[in-house]
Amino acid sequence: MKDAEKTKKQLIDELAAMRKQIAELETPKAARKPADKQTTRYARQVDALCVIAQTISQPLDLDKLSNTALDEAIEAMQVDIGGIFLLDMERKAFLLKAQRGFNEETLGQVSTLNLTEAEFQSVLRWKDPSTPVSEILDETTLNTITEAMRNDQIQSLITAPLSTRGEVHGIMILGTPTDHKPTPDDLELLRAMGNVIAAGIDNIKLLDKTRELSLTDELTGLYNRRYFFRVLYNEMHRAQRYGPSSSLVMLNLDHFKEYNEMFGHTAGDSALKALAQTLEEDLRNTDIAFRYGDDEFALILPATKAESAREVIDRIRLKWAEVSKAQYSSQDIVLGFSAGITQFPRDAETVDGLVLLAETAIHESRGAGGNKSTLASELGAVHTDVADTATIEQVYALAATVDARDPFAYGHWERIAAISDMIGKAIKLSQDELANLHAAALLHDIGKVGIPDSIVTKPDKPTEHEWEIIRRHSAEGAGLVGNVKGLSELAPIIRHHHESYDGSGYPDGLKSEDIPLAARIISIADAYDTMTTQRPYRDVISHEEACEELRRCAGSQFDPELVEVFVQAMEAGTSSG
Repeated sequence: MKDAEKTKKQLIDELAAMRKQIAELETPKAARKPADKQTTRYARQVDALCVIAQTISQPLDLDKLSNTALDEAIEAMQVDIGGIFLLDMERKAFLLKAQRGFNEETLGQVSTLNLTEAEFQSVLRWKDPSTPVSEILDETTLNTITEAMRNDQIQSLITAPLSTRGEVHGIMILGTPTDHKPTPDDLELLRAMGNVIAAGIDNIKLLDKTRELSLTDELTGLYNRRYFFRVLYNEMHRAQRYGPSSSLVMLNLDHFKEYNEMFGHTAGDSALKALAQTLEEDLRNTDIAFRYGDDEFALILPATKAESAREVIDRIRLKWAEVSKAQYSSQDIVLGFSAGITQFPRDAETVDGLVLLAETAIHESRGAGGNKSTLASELGAVHTDVADTATIEQVYALAATVDARDPFAYGHWERIAAISDMIGKAIKLSQDELANLHAAALLHDIGKVGIPDSIVTKPDKPTEHEWEIIRRHSAEGAGLVGNVKGLSELAPIIRHHHESYDGSGYPDGLKSEDIPLAARIISIADAYDTMTTQRPYRDVISHEEACEELRRCAGSQFDPELVEVFVQAMEAGTSSG
């Protein structure tokens, strides 16, 4: 993308230089005579090319680009009619994107130019902009264009490919009512315009692809986990304001790990794609499917009660049974799926609560043999804070949802764990100590489950009142894991990871060696990651600046010896690649 931006800048600079040369050709103002007609036209053509180049350097869409470019090309070439056609790869056709001067009959004939297989292959091989369109399209297609133009009394046509980097994006066709033969300079200018327009199309497609990839799962084509939290939050907000209730469904493929081990990951990927397609085909237009994890999917069903959502899932399960039987009948393992269903706001009023209850309901379905659905309302006395009933798996799942719902901190817990591991190994902690450090780093922010979404996703700096709410998370996180068998020894680390070395931290004002060693390590890792990753209310700083800040605060906020261990370990890691 940087190369494309550089190319656009160079092009604009070159065009500006051309305009300057034209100005220098003119006589002084006092003795100025009417400019030579050819020089004036050349200047106008350069102006048009410059406008098109400047247009593609700005954020825009295909409609705006096509229409602006076509207007400039028509005026510069002094023609009466024109059209820009973009190549549709799936339909193997040129589709009319922008036009000037076409009557209704002409539009009906050329709005879609279907290509034969031979024409389509010729278009894909159309690498040389100097190759005329008559050598690419066959006589039938060319006659269609010519006959259509005659409806508008067009006698002369000029065409140019819209191509860049060896890829054709479309064609531009211009016409006049006279038998006008373009000069070599005209053709060269038209080809230059085509190349510039194609560069703009290429940039727009690249941007669209980047946006799409940031929201979708590459394997299944469904929306991804990050986008799931955005949509769920918006749907809860909608249901809260306007009603009616909405449902969230989480589902897992049963025995998928064994299936992968037995038949290989290629077969596993095929099954995941088949289930994703089944989900999309059987959902309503208003329902949205997501790939939430490896073998886990999520469905958001607006204006649907949990009981009705179960009926939807039962119907999908029957369809999936038919699909899996047809595709995998020779394999011993039956790939059913277990589902957990929650209803907003009946079962929970927060994103984390809904997800956690759905995850818990999945465990209930699997515990009952799998391939069934469980409603959150059927779980009995399970509370959304899971303080007394959570399993280790549920706590880690909850930590992942806490991390994923903040778009500016996504992946934060894993980065903290990696940095903490590095420090722990550098000071030669035992294997058990490293294991506890790693687990505590992954769960250090789990107490944020109790922070409202409006604060977590707020784009501005929190107010003092909101900071007070945020500061509670270390104590609440410790309380949550303290009641879970197998995690209770992590509670002191989680509780004290925001204490300061000089005693000015929270929640208990511990200082120096009274702060658990693992908490002192996580404090450094947390601060470094926070400084070096994007936040909506603060600029990112470099690695060097972050290390300098850690050293400045050594002895006050951070353990000075651990700060030096961290900096040296980072430098050693950088030098070794």
